[in-house]
Amino acid sequence: MALDRFKQALAALLEQAPSDPLERDEFFELNTLPASGGTGFEVVICDEEHEIFAAIYTERLFDEGEPGGEAVEALVPAFLEQAFGLSAEEWEATEPFDLGWRSREYLWFLEFTVPGLKPDCRFD
Repeated sequence: MALDRFKQALAALLEQAPSDPLERDEFFELNTLPASGGTGFEVVICDEEHEIFAAIYTERLFDEGEPGGEAVEALVPAFLEQAFGLSAEEWEATEPFDLGWRSREYLWFLEFTVPGLKPDCRFD
């Protein structure tokens, strides 16, 4: 199945996550899904309840208002394919690219979902 590598990476991260909701949120902010290839990005769970992930560009920071996000956005499909075996048809962006980090320098990121992901990653 095409989602197997992504599911395995997600399961490995979820196994390590604490059960306390506040500690769990902090854990997901600090720990990335283990990737089996691809470079330049990390993937984090940014909203477990709604199963939203973020591909964070790690190669450089952007200054506020600096152009270049479109070029980074074009790299996301190849990264997700190499790192997790996800084809462009198996995930979808939830937002256009965003430089909205909380400082004057920004880590570029793209939020996305994986609609075919079952069982889901929610914690109850």
